[in-house]
Amino acid sequence: MKKLILPILIVTAFSIQSCTVMKVSEKKQDGYFESSKKADILVNQPYDLDSNKELLVVPNNAFMKGMAEKLGYFDKVITFEDLEKDIIKDGKQDEVGAITGKIGINNVYRKYKKFLYLKFDDNKEKSKRIQLKLVNPENFDEIFVGDTLYDDFWVGVNDQNTFNPLFNALITYIKANSKTYGK
Repeated sequence: MKKLILPILIVTAFSIQSCTVMKVSEKKQDGYFESSKKADILVNQPYDLDSNKELLVVPNNAFMKGMAEKLGYFDKVITFEDLEKDIIKDGKQDEVGAITGKIGINNVYRKYKKFLYLKFDDNKEKSKRIQLKLVNPENFDEIFVGDTLYDDFWVGVNDQNTFNPLFNALITYIKANSKTYGK
């Protein structure tokens, strides 16, 4: 009996440590994040990313900002909170207005600075799915949408089977739409 307990404890401890949730990951040598599966790509619009890589805006979330920075593609990654601070610092708040909702985000794009917008969303057609969307705020076209199972019961939600596959799909999208990525 004692011979069984120690190996079980070691395997359990290793399993718990290997499944992280919303911890910024490092890319592996192949340029992708560690993952146990691939995300489905639902939208893959051709887009000139190289002309629009100066600024990526993400929700006010350290994980999203950190993962977007780890992509190693966009010149600057900031949260909406940082964007508001920049607008105020530059004295443009009266011209731009509030940045809430699609109209506010579009106003920032048109009146202040061009950027792309990256966000998580739920799948409106299928339950227990999560999506990573890259949005063009000029017209709110979704130029990239990755989708994967958000299984909080059987498999569990962790970076390797939920979030990293979405960011890997985005890396694949960037490679296909950029002449400068990784060069």
